[in-house]
Amino acid sequence: MDQGQESRELEELEAAEVLPLVNRNALTVEPTEAYLEWAKSAPEPMPELTMQELCEERTVYLIPEVEEELEEWLKKNYRRIFEEELESWCTDESQWPEDLSLGKFKEFFKISYSSLVFDLNEETLEIE
Repeated sequence: MDQGQESRELEELEAAEVLPLVNRNALTVEPTEAYLEWAKSAPEPMPELTMQELCEERTVYLIPEVEEELEEWLKKNYRRIFEEELESWCTDESQWPEDLSLGKFKEFFKISYSSLVFDLNEETLEIE
């Protein structure tokens, strides 16, 4: 192997090790027992539904890089996420809880936050 080829391979290896950082933060929403109880009472009830089944697919939201405190951002933006999560289970808004406050949101969901979001896919990100 000549020195030029060795150098190119080393550059490729170093480039592969650098993970592309996305200019977004991530908010993961995981249902709680309170959400489970509400979901079980929906018009098409699933009395046998378990937390394990419900949590098999948590929702991840890409959000702007939060420069303020996350709690402040959440106060301004939780409602959109709350409604999306409720609608994913029951599209009849009359069956949703009357209380759609931040307190109820926190009762229904455990939130985790990450400021480091990496894109491991080489394809261009598409919005559906």
